[in-house]
Amino acid sequence: MTTKHLYADMTWPEVNEAVKQERVVLIPVGAIEQHGYHLPVDVDNVIAVHICDEVAKRSENKVVTMPPIHYGYNDHNMDFPGTISIKMQHFIDYCVDVGTSLASQGFKHILYVNAHGSNAPLCDLISRRVTVENETCLAGSVNHWQVGWDVIASVLEGGPYAADHACEWETSEYLYIDPSKVQMDKAVDEIPAHRGGPRWLYPDLSDSRKVFFMNYWSRMNVSGVAGTPTLATAEKGKAMVEGTIERLLTIASEFRDIEIVPRIDYRVKV
Repeated sequence: MTTKHLYADMTWPEVNEAVKQERVVLIPVGAIEQHGYHLPVDVDNVIAVHICDEVAKRSENKVVTMPPIHYGYNDHNMDFPGTISIKMQHFIDYCVDVGTSLASQGFKHILYVNAHGSNAPLCDLISRRVTVENETCLAGSVNHWQVGWDVIASVLEGGPYAADHACEWETSEYLYIDPSKVQMDKAVDEIPAHRGGPRWLYPDLSDSRKVFFMNYWSRMNVSGVAGTPTLATAEKGKAMVEGTIERLLTIASEFRDIEIVPRIDYRVKV
């Protein structure tokens, strides 16, 4: 039995052991993009990897975490230096190939853990494709901020849109994970140009939108920030990150319990 929780640290026999243990595989999915004047461009990757690694470490050999998908779909943000964007279909195909490779090795439960907004609908489609193209596995996707939203919202002080981009939420989480890389003296607050009225969002502002669109970021924004990062603290970040880890541990456990049964084709053959 292998007790390693990082896929990258395993030998191939240890990967086989992880398959036999019926572990859930977490795939962190991030992006490299501008995050204001005060945060590095690796925010999404750092947060997603930390959360997934900690879930796997604490799972008692029920979860293994993959090396991250570093780059995401980011065309709307290309007006800012530092941003890397992968074309939509390339991104989908690449992520599907990763999931299919895991399924072919025998892993039955695969979760894409996304940290970048514009990846979200694509990760949903990716997980659906992996499932329908590999009948022996079940794939799903989650956005880490939605997993821990109730905890995140409980400590936010910035009000509506405080949890958006390079904001109080992301800055707090980065301050908790790696404070040495955050330049708080350069943090500025900016609420981007109006992006819809109250009927466009659910009342709890949990990023569960009713109307979906993404404008060019430079049309709405000067600093690259959307929110109030000056209110960020490491203490808030600890509550947010730890709350998200606990929620994702529960989700992974429940996902692992879903039995993979044979399909039944109810169509009449003529």
